[in-house]
Amino acid sequence: MLKQDTKNHFLPKRSPELGELVQVRARRWLVEEVVTPKISGQSSLVRLACADDDNQGQALEVYWDYEPDRRILEEEGWGDLASQGFDAPQQFGAFLHTLRWNCVTATDPNLFQAPFRAGIKIDAYQMEPLRKALRLLWAGYLNQRVV
Repeated sequence: MLKQDTKNHFLPKRSPELGELVQVRARRWLVEEVVTPKISGQSSLVRLACADDDNQGQALEVYWDYEPDRRILEEEGWGDLASQGFDAPQQFGAFLHTLRWNCVTATDPNLFQAPFRAGIKIDAYQMEPLRKALRLLWAGYLNQRVV
């Protein structure tokens, strides 16, 4: 028997299995262990590891039947991956270039990144004083200490 919650999806009656993805407390978790109750009618203890990027690996133990928003994530969309084909090489290249642009660190003194992110038009003569300052030993050292 399934119980329905307020978001129009059904709460699972069964406990999750080892390795399944579940949603509890508005986060996605990986099931690491399920401890079945010794007495019939009690809730299973489920040990979880967070799968969300901002809390990855954080451990949590819950009594499965007492979690109001519990869900077993069975359909994560992996079957639909590339079902509509792949992106054109130019489009994928633009995406890859965007990822590279966002991953650049401030440790390269020859790279001036911040003004271009703001969409400001930069002329070469405006950047020359900054380039010279960054090449100075003490300025480079100070830049590394601040970051």
